[in-house]
Amino acid sequence: MSSTDHFAPLLKRNDARRRFPFFAGSSTLILGCVLVITGAVDRRLAPVEVGLTKLQPSVFRADIEQQGIIEPYRSTEVHSECYWTTTILSMLPEGTWVQKGDVVCVFDAADVEDYARTREILLIKYRGRLDNALHDQEMLKTTNERRLTAAEFAVETNAQSLLEYTDGTFPQQLEKMEQNLSMLSQEMQLSEDGVRQTERLWVMGLVGRQTMQSDAFDLLKAKQKHSDLEASLRMLTGFTHERSTLRLEYQKKDAERDLIRTQIKNALATTKARLTTLSYERTLRIYERYHRRAIDSIKACTLRAPCDGQVMYGNSWHLKSYGITQIEEGGRVRNGQRIFEIPDHGRYKVSVPLMESLIYKVHEGMPVTVKLPGHEDVNISGKIADISRYPRVRSRYTPGQKDYWIDVELLPTAEQRDLLTLKADVSVNIVVSETEDALQIPRQAVTGIAGHNFVYVFNGRELVPRKVELGEANDLSVCVAGGLSVGAQLVTEMTSQHEIALRETLARDLDDAE
Repeated sequence: MSSTDHFAPLLKRNDARRRFPFFAGSSTLILGCVLVITGAVDRRLAPVEVGLTKLQPSVFRADIEQQGIIEPYRSTEVHSECYWTTTILSMLPEGTWVQKGDVVCVFDAADVEDYARTREILLIKYRGRLDNALHDQEMLKTTNERRLTAAEFAVETNAQSLLEYTDGTFPQQLEKMEQNLSMLSQEMQLSEDGVRQTERLWVMGLVGRQTMQSDAFDLLKAKQKHSDLEASLRMLTGFTHERSTLRLEYQKKDAERDLIRTQIKNALATTKARLTTLSYERTLRIYERYHRRAIDSIKACTLRAPCDGQVMYGNSWHLKSYGITQIEEGGRVRNGQRIFEIPDHGRYKVSVPLMESLIYKVHEGMPVTVKLPGHEDVNISGKIADISRYPRVRSRYTPGQKDYWIDVELLPTAEQRDLLTLKADVSVNIVVSETEDALQIPRQAVTGIAGHNFVYVFNGRELVPRKVELGEANDLSVCVAGGLSVGAQLVTEMTSQHEIALRETLARDLDDAE
């Protein structure tokens, strides 16, 4: 029999059990439109009872049934906001009704408190260091301003000294020396005239030698002064002026370089002080964050109810079935772990998996039926509320098999609502396809041989094989797309001995036809 994908309930109508013998004979097999068996069953076989069903059109339904657990459609979850892995000290019994603000669970906060005290000491230490760094930074700012002002003053002073010398002192000295030199030249000329006049008078005997020698000495002094002044002028213009100008220019440039050095020094000192301050600020922020996280974790060690309702702890029901309870007194909990939830008892849902091949046959809003164990006669209505966008691997041992998870919202009546209990096991039935006036036969009535599907029909005197084309199927029955007609007497039950004989005969005839 070929493999099929879909299943529907078996419909048996007009099922009559008749007793007849098998007859030996021969017939011809023609592949195509007509199929007739060649050969016969062994005459020695005794008559056999077979189950017959008269084929009639009926409604074919392909449905799936999955097991699920009743869960709240919406619930307010409370997770551990403590950044430390800690221990549960006390907790209310599961199922306790609480009001908003009631204490539900308390964690051990001793380790967190010790950590908070340590970080508080470090906070005080680095706050003092930061205050000192800020004070040093302000003092450095004043020192830098003073050094920069002194350097700027030196630049301006040296520039003014150079300008004063080049435009004032040197021209004045030069002019004065030139004036003195001119006066000495005139004075020396007068002395020379006086000496010549004295010499003439001495020759005439009008003056004595002493007077002549005195005038000569005065002339000599005037020449000496003139010579000294000329030497001073040459020294000034040829050496002193250039040396003074070079010295003043160097002092000016050195003052400018010192200003730049002072600016760089101030900038480096300011940067170093700023980096020190930023380092302390960053370290302080880190320890503040640690301390704040510790304080928040201490507060988070007391879990309160966010709303009114019934407490349901976040234990895994799969692990709980093996006797493993995660949320219990003395148990360890981690940050972000779901501790408890307060469900909304007004709405319920069931989450069930659906294999990939059927995902396109369901849609949101599609009606489903839910049954409770022990209340098989009660059918609770529901609808598909949500379909996951992506499939999940069914198991790590079967990575190729994936399922889409479907949330089914329950729509119970007032009487059915009293039967619903959270975390109770239920079965969900989803009708994925429904065909009117379908010709369906039991799955066990189909025989697969050499890649072909056959059924046996009773023509009134013997069993005749018919090749059929199959369509959709379920656990019990399969739709016939061709090869059978309405009213045919289909063989649904036969002894294994006669079935084996018919299979062997049919296989032999197929080999001969090929």
